[in-house]
Amino acid sequence: MNNKWYGMAVALCVALFIGMTGCAKKNVRHLASDVCLITPEVSTKEQVLTYLGQPDEQYEMADGSEIWFYHEVKKSLLNKTPYIGDSLGEKKYETVKVTFADDIVQTCVYRSLSEEEFQEGRVAE
Repeated sequence: MNNKWYGMAVALCVALFIGMTGCAKKNVRHLASDVCLITPEVSTKEQVLTYLGQPDEQYEMADGSEIWFYHEVKKSLLNKTPYIGDSLGEKKYETVKVTFADDIVQTCVYRSLSEEEFQEGRVAE
């Protein structure tokens, strides 16, 4: 009887450990709400890094300005289905384009795109 309880306790601990490590690895962004914290001509690069994290793409322009892009994929419930989800449901892409002059935000644009629009490169519009 003690072995049965011991085995159940070990299995529970292993399940909890796996569950906690799986959650810890995910980097969750909420671009739609976090972008509201950025104010053009007021917010700094440091504040943008605090609110949105490291950009997914970063470009330096010839005039010394910088552009940062953030992307997030939102999957429908059907699209999240294991093994067959890619052929079911849909994906939406949220993007944020932040333009800096020196260390100050000049523009901050949020867009929600379909998969087709995202693949066509309409992010930079």
